[in-house]
Amino acid sequence: MEEVDSQVVARASNLIGLGARSGAVVVGLSAVRRTGDLALVFLAASVSANTQEELSRLQRAGVRVVRCPSLEPLTAAMGRQDASVVGVRTGSMAAGIIARLEPEPGAAG
Repeated sequence: MEEVDSQVVARASNLIGLGARSGAVVVGLSAVRRTGDLALVFLAASVSANTQEELSRLQRAGVRVVRCPSLEPLTAAMGRQDASVVGVRTGSMAAGIIARLEPEPGAAG
């Protein structure tokens, strides 16, 4: 499972808001469980170890699983405050969000 910091999460937040309005983003653990065409899953570091283990298994199916200190920047972009798991369906929205997860050019790393 990949770890990212809050700055990386903030870079993805505006696309998450658009994705939520277009249907490319699913919110909540049960929605993520029901969605078969995921490219990316964000989860808050505060979710239980069992849930983290369950979601990490999605990596075997090619889903990128990212643990974040907080999902607040993502959920705020969607007008939500209560989600600890957010999934992004396969497609151009996911590709754009994944590109924002990469280190910025010239950033120390």
